Amino acid sequence: MTQHTQIASVHLLHALRSDLDAISEHVTTRIEHDGQDYGDAVLGHDELRTLVTDNTAALLDAMAGTPYSLEPARRTGRLKAERGVPLDSVLHAFRVAGLAIWEVAVARAGGEDRPGLPQLSTLVWATVDKFSLAAAEAHRRAAGTEDRRPKQLLLRVLLDPDLPAAQREGLPEKMGMAPGATFALLVGDVRVAATGVTTVRTLIGDDRVTLVAAASSGLLDHALSAITARSGASRPFTDLRCAPVALDQARLALRCSAPSENRVHAYASSPVRALLAAHPDLTSDVLADPLAALATLPAADADALVETALAWYELGGSTTAVGKHLHLHRNTVLHRLNRIERLTGKAFAVPAEAALLYLALQARLLSARKVGDPDT
Repeated sequence: MTQHTQIASVHLLHALRSDLDAISEHVTTRIEHDGQDYGDAVLGHDELRTLVTDNTAALLDAMAGTPYSLEPARRTGRLKAERGVPLDSVLHAFRVAGLAIWEVAVARAGGEDRPGLPQLSTLVWATVDKFSLAAAEAHRRAAGTEDRRPKQLLLRVLLDPDLPAAQREGLPEKMGMAPGATFALLVGDVRVAATGVTTVRTLIGDDRVTLVAAASSGLLDHALSAITARSGASRPFTDLRCAPVALDQARLALRCSAPSENRVHAYASSPVRALLAAHPDLTSDVLADPLAALATLPAADADALVETALAWYELGGSTTAVGKHLHLHRNTVLHRLNRIERLTGKAFAVPAEAALLYLALQARLLSARKVGDPDT
């Protein structure tokens, strides 16, 4: 997180702190509505609301970097265990609190806040997981149960950039992963099924995140190559301190994937797309003229021109090879390239202009997102 986005996020979190009462009442009502464990006055509304308010205040303080205590979470875990509230309901309550904080943060975010929302999402869920773990440990001790931390919860803890290195040790084993594995993080709605590969999936904000572990880099590559769903993958890593950075890489890789590509897009596999996706506003501004020219055409017509031109780049500028690849007559290929030149005023024969056209064509591929994709 840059200094600017960090300052903006802290400002936003302080603004949320002023809405503590409203957020707490919303969370309390949602918990009572979702769960059946409060219907017989195991915890009265006022008692539950006090717990919610104390925890929400501590959560916001922790996210903002101000002094905080995990004692509200521990007190919640102990009290709910004593009242017979199941551990699943305890964890659900903290997730409801995280969702409420995130939804209000997104609704309140102004223009200067939005660049920091992806990092704020990670911070929100990492902090919620710290409190959830504290509550779960207290609940287990009070209920006399053994420690069985959900794998999904441990993964979100692992992805917390502020987690001390010493606390990362042993987490893969607790998630059922072999020591000394090679890891990759995926973002996207994917399932990985391959021999010798272990996965843990979780939700972080709107992102479906999967940690993949394999005994070797070769096994990892084989597993990722078999995926047939649009997704983004980080670089492989073996040092778990790289996990938070790997999540950022996987998020960017997903934004580098065209909507029609039903496969894994690996981080940095297309440097041009990475640069365009990392700076969408600058891309739209700098490439406004050629993009606007393509936008004047019907979508199907523009798609055909873009497909032909990108094939021309990929096949070394050979119109004959493009024709064979796309099953087109060579004259049709030439006609489509000429149309792009007339529309944009740029010529493929001029290297600098051909480079500009290539950027514009790639930008157009990335601009049409599928419903449900992240905007940032």
